[in-house]
Amino acid sequence: MHELTLRKVLKSLFSPLLAASLLSQSALAQSDTFPAKPIRIIASTSPGGLTDLLARNLGRLMSDSLGQQVVVENRPGAGTLIGMTACARAPADGYTLCLTDNQSLVFNPLLFSKLPYDPKGDFVPIGGVVRTPNDVIVASPTLPANNLAEVLALARAKPGTVSFATWGPGSLPAIYYAWITRQAGVQMMAVPYKGAGPSFMAVLSGEVNLAYSSLAIAKPAAEAGKVKLIAVTGNRRAAAFPGTASLGESNSDPNLGTFWGLYAPAKTPAAVAARLNTELNKALASAAFQSFAQQGFLETMAGTPEQFAATLAQAQATSARTFQTIGIQPTDAPSDAPQASPRP
Repeated sequence: MHELTLRKVLKSLFSPLLAASLLSQSALAQSDTFPAKPIRIIASTSPGGLTDLLARNLGRLMSDSLGQQVVVENRPGAGTLIGMTACARAPADGYTLCLTDNQSLVFNPLLFSKLPYDPKGDFVPIGGVVRTPNDVIVASPTLPANNLAEVLALARAKPGTVSFATWGPGSLPAIYYAWITRQAGVQMMAVPYKGAGPSFMAVLSGEVNLAYSSLAIAKPAAEAGKVKLIAVTGNRRAAAFPGTASLGESNSDPNLGTFWGLYAPAKTPAAVAARLNTELNKALASAAFQSFAQQGFLETMAGTPEQFAATLAQAQATSARTFQTIGIQPTDAPSDAPQASPRP
């Protein structure tokens, strides 16, 4: 009788410990054999853009280190909602990752009243990739203004006549346009285009007066006299354009910026996520990637998943305050966005 009771007690005590031990051994074994097949990185934009180029450069470098092919799959559309939803719904085994900028997990939750993914519960951060310390506002050479103060003076003198190209409602250029006009108390005209390329072509042709651009695109055009530099974003001047004032110098910057991160579906094994973070940091530190980043005026963001999660949380809080100040209210998601799936 006592022997049976003792056996039951021992079983009740050690079965959970055994189960935990087996799970731990399984996770370790999985990380030791990972990856056993090719890995997919979903890029949430079209081929040729910066998100795509980042994914392909990282994929090539991580392939060499991991000993398995890392392929890039472009899933553009609906303000990154299509690609991020595909990532969120993929198996959480480390073989599907997603690379995106802060549009997906910072701006979209503030722009849309209902998302097909949970920005805080459907993903785990693998790590930060790069940030743009500065972007730039450029003007057509025909605009009779050479800096932000002159642009604002022109807008005050002729309300609603100075045009500013955006990438559509809720895009980063649209947010900067709303912030600058609100802070200065002026009226300009926002003209939406389908992305950075078309909007930059519009300012080159003189179709619009102002556009928001990356430094990498603006620099050769400015050096050729095809655009004028009005101001760089951020609080510091850009090393590439030391003579161009920053928006922060006139208290006209909302401190949003752009950064990219690598994510995996929620519940990806911690050991697998840690291995991917190690390989990501190796790729970011490589001479090849450092050269790519330098040419694009980008800063790498190597670090731990926890550090990147803190960056993400800070950006979400800052953006929420900015959107509230501007008066941006959530609307319905784009018509081509995936439908939200029921949550368990």
